Amino acid sequence: MPRVGPSVWMIVPNMLRTLMRGDVGLKSKLLLLAGLIYLISPVDLLPDILVGFGWLDDIVIVPLLGWLSYRSLPPAVQDDIVPAETDAASSSRRVYLYLGLLIIVVILILVLGSAENATLSGN
Repeated sequence: MPRVGPSVWMIVPNMLRTLMRGDVGLKSKLLLLAGLIYLISPVDLLPDILVGFGWLDDIVIVPLLGWLSYRSLPPAVQDDIVPAETDAASSSRRVYLYLGLLIIVVILILVLGSAENATLSGN
């Protein structure tokens, strides 16, 4: 398995730095800000009171807005954010890794949420 360079882990900080760049369009900045605000905002599509289910919208919406923000960046800025040494094979493995992690997190949320609801309804 190829080793991932340290620059791959800098994608999130590099995305945050785009908020201060003059060569980044307003659309990309607004999408990124919307994701950050949604992440810290107490107002959600699924309230966090719904144990387990309340986190699902955060897990889906925030990365989606980050991805949309990245896709709306100019190609030169995209090259600054994502290192060029990532090849297609490692990026496809990364997609499967993220999907696997997402499935595991969703299963854990559902299990923990159902256990919490069973405990609450048992009292």
